[in-house]
Formats: sequence, structure tokens, C-alpha cells
Amino acid sequence: MVQRAAEKRFRTLLGLGLAAALTTSTAAAWADASQANAPATAPGQQRFQQRLGLSDEQMAAIKEVAARHAEERKQLWQALREARAELRQAALNGGDVKGKAAVVGSLVGQIAELRATTLQEIAPLLNQEQRDAVAKMGPRLYRQRAPHPAQG
Repeated sequence: MVQRAAEKRFRTLLGLGLAAALTTSTAAAWADASQANAPATAPGQQRFQQRLGLSDEQMAAIKEVAARHAEERKQLWQALREARAELRQAALNGGDVKGKAAVVGSLVGQIAELRATTLQEIAPLLNQEQRDAVAKMGPRLYRQRAPHPAQG
């Protein structure tokens, strides 16, 4: 009976960890795309600008907002990668899965909060139609899809 409860708890925590990983990797797509060192003419950014009908001035202001948060975003994503690795190790080696999952969850929350703050700063740069379009775009915004590694 105790074994079953432990297995159920493990599966639940592992599922939560995996769900957090999937959620954050989607959010990461948007965050990575808006880094200041991205080329000014990236095809994804051009599509984003065209889809929303953004002026060059609006696009420059959006890039400036993203650049202002780039270092914090980079640090949070690095911490999240490390926390995920620690969670995997804890799950595989009988460590403190609950504690590690809590750290992952906290970092996911911080990343979501930073993304929301960034969107709040971008919103005044857009007209209502553009804001509605961004809301429908989801977390990827103007990120290019990264190639998937070959499975084998």
C-alpha cells in the first residue's frame, strides 16, 4: 500500500515536472526570439512586423523593451535548465523530487511574470488591433522554429 502511494506520488510529481518543462519551453521560444543580439532582419521578426502591421519605430521600441529584460531572462532560463537537470537526477536517484519540482515551478512562475511584464511594456506601443493580434499569437510571437534533432 505504501509502495503504491509512493509510486503514485512519484508519477504525479514527474508529470508536473514534465508539464512545467513543456510549458516553459514554449515560453522560452518567445523569450529567445526577442534577445537584443538577434539580427535586425530575422525572417521571423519580419513576419511578426508584417502580421501586425508594425512600423519600423514600433519594432525598434519592441526590441528595446526585449533587450532591457534580456539579461534577467537569460539568467532565469539558465537557472531553470539547471533546476530541471536537478529534478531529473532527483527523480532517477531517489532524491528530493518534491523540493526540486517546487524550485522548477517557482522559476516557471518567475519567467511567466517577466514575460507578462514585458508584454505590459510593449502594449502601449501597439494599437488595439495589434494587441488583439499579439494575444492570438500565443507565446511564440516571432520566434523561428528551431530544427528538431534527428530521432534514432
